[in-house]
Amino acid sequence: MTKSSASSIHLDPIGYLRTGFETLEECPASMMGNDDSSYIELLPRYAAGLHNIELASHVIVLYWLHLSNRKPHLESSGCNGRKRGVFASRTPNRPNPIAMSVTRLIAHDQNILQVAGLDCVDGTAVLDIKPYVPQLDHITDASISWTPPHSSPALNR
Repeated sequence: MTKSSASSIHLDPIGYLRTGFETLEECPASMMGNDDSSYIELLPRYAAGLHNIELASHVIVLYWLHLSNRKPHLESSGCNGRKRGVFASRTPNRPNPIAMSVTRLIAHDQNILQVAGLDCVDGTAVLDIKPYVPQLDHITDASISWTPPHSSPALNR
């Protein structure tokens, strides 16, 4: 395998999340634990990129967890006591703390999206937004053995 010529990557936020949570302790364990609305406030120069976003019922939001511990994590323990590598878990503490949520789009007004609940600190940087496309993004036979069937995802991070 050859090494990429890019030795570093530079990302600029396209906006910020408005959740109302001031500290990590206030944040729910997952978006499943937040029934309240949150807002995605794009920088005005990106507002045109939201044209027709309301054609999607859900959006995929990629954001940067700036308060995460970025030290390499070889193991992370889940709620069932099993240890997993950081890349086999959903822990926010990772070398590149990029988070992803699929969230319901409630409303769109200029550069603001109102969405159904998010689980991060107010002011978290948004890296990208994509429409959720059920025909492409839903994998019917996908599974993960550390989450018991019919259990709450909020309890099995």
